[in-house]
Amino acid sequence: MKKTVLFSLLAVWTICGYAQETVRIAGAEIDISYNRMTGTAELRDHEYKIYDEDKRTNHWNKRRKFPLLKGKAKVLKIPETVVIDGYRYTITSIGRAAFAGFQNIDQVIIPASVKSISDYAFFCTSIKRIEIPESVTMLGKRVFGLCPKLKEFVLPNHDLTIDESIYAESKKCQRVYKEILIAGQDAESSQMTILEEPEKPKGPVGPSDVDIDIPMVQGNNERTFAIVIANEHYQKVAPVSYALNDGRKFKEYCRNVLCIPEDNIYYKENATFNHMQEGVSWIKDVAHAYEGEARIILYYAGHGIPDETSEGNSYLLPVDGTGNNINTGYALNTLYATLGELPTRDITVFLDACFSGSVRGEGMLSNARGVVIKARPGVPKGKMVVFAAAQGEQTANPYHEMGHGLFTYYLLKKLKETQGNVTYGELSSYLEKEVYQKSVGRSIQKKQVPSTINSVTIENSWRSMRFK
Repeated sequence: MKKTVLFSLLAVWTICGYAQETVRIAGAEIDISYNRMTGTAELRDHEYKIYDEDKRTNHWNKRRKFPLLKGKAKVLKIPETVVIDGYRYTITSIGRAAFAGFQNIDQVIIPASVKSISDYAFFCTSIKRIEIPESVTMLGKRVFGLCPKLKEFVLPNHDLTIDESIYAESKKCQRVYKEILIAGQDAESSQMTILEEPEKPKGPVGPSDVDIDIPMVQGNNERTFAIVIANEHYQKVAPVSYALNDGRKFKEYCRNVLCIPEDNIYYKENATFNHMQEGVSWIKDVAHAYEGEARIILYYAGHGIPDETSEGNSYLLPVDGTGNNINTGYALNTLYATLGELPTRDITVFLDACFSGSVRGEGMLSNARGVVIKARPGVPKGKMVVFAAAQGEQTANPYHEMGHGLFTYYLLKKLKETQGNVTYGELSSYLEKEVYQKSVGRSIQKKQVPSTINSVTIENSWRSMRFK
């Protein structure tokens, strides 16, 4: 079949070996840019118009169909190579809006030659399932945007750069998924199944009482240092509702209420394992530099995972970790041992996470075992006090009406009411009472009782400790 040559190429493309033509895939015309020098090609569509955020112009939902995809199971198999003018080119990239707008496609099979999938690649399509091969290392923004039928996709077992808007406006997607293992594949691979009917957001229509009118307390707590980690958007497991809001507000309270200088705060949203190690490494340097005069606060909101073996240890889960592999987590005992060995005045840890395998709200973090696990809380070392959101097999609940984790909401509420002038004993009693009572109410109905664990060194003095 005669190919249509596009003459709108830039001169520099020709000089560098680039050229462009139109090829047919499943009977539909798809633009392709290819490089004569490297023998590689990118599928793309220059005609599909996307919403321009700068100019505020609407995208054009052009509806297209693959003439050769018929029957009940409409599977699009993207070829690994194409032949143009007698030369074979390997498809290494699916470019911007390459398959946007196609309405008779149920499943896409991407060849292992593809390394990147660009913005809007499958925007506004009818796909129900897609598998991302191991070769892919980058997914652009809104790749699956406006795909209302998308229910299932498979991610590769390696670090993958994913834009947070990848599922934008796909109502059944919206990061509401659970992790299961694919039968017959390596246990490390993860299949994400979109829940058929995701729970409608229950969040507040505006900021809660702890988010506004935060006191500006006078002072300079220059020898107190904080690590604040807020993990909400995970790459391979379900999100943690309101974790980002928890972390952002706790950081604000550190500055405004606890009088900790901005330069004394290590703050990280959606932290990877390397980010966590970076934070701990920084605080180690601080502790040694201040020769025992520094006070340390560590706050974490995110997933915790249990060791499902008889050991029952607990782990913090970085956003690049998986719920069924403890090797991707940061062991609490390791964290406590590392911090406990440092020369400090004291160390305070806040954990708005549970370690039973449950998800904040509903469901299980991993389907490897469909049971709740009673994990060990870890043993504080040195001069350490740990305020934990939940005990044993309990879940760290969200407080939908306030847009926070239940534990964090009452932590911030007490700091606001007292302007940070509260003993650890008073804070512990308050959190235990308020969180427990709210958790058994009609709006939550899932028991949660915070706990406070202290190291042996400060067994007789921790209750009288204060933030400043």
